[in-house]
Amino acid sequence: MTLSAADTLFLVIGVVDISGMFAGIGYMLFLANTKMDLLQKAFKNSWGVTGAGYGGVWAKLMVVGRISGYVTFSTFYIDRGVVSADDLKNLPISLRRKLMALQWGGIVLLTVMFGLALAAELNVV
Repeated sequence: MTLSAADTLFLVIGVVDISGMFAGIGYMLFLANTKMDLLQKAFKNSWGVTGAGYGGVWAKLMVVGRISGYVTFSTFYIDRGVVSADDLKNLPISLRRKLMALQWGGIVLLTVMFGLALAAELNVV
């Protein structure tokens, strides 16, 4: 059985996409284990961060994901009173950039995955 060029491209994009998702989860766990104290101190006045993140792996992933959303879409959360603008100022620039890259990378990878599923459903490939 041989694969056509379109099937091979579909397979490669899918494998790269899923690998990227696992790499993102791994990086989130790395940040959770190395930067959790810094994140807790920086977001001491924000909802959903204080007291969380020490319960286990899932709790750490949720806190890092929540904070990356707060940092990436800060005006949305500041307008609704979920996050304090002072808390965002306390976060170092390098960590802020890493969290934003993590959030946008996840959004792009999820969009690609949905695009592949739609292409498969419509029998494009």
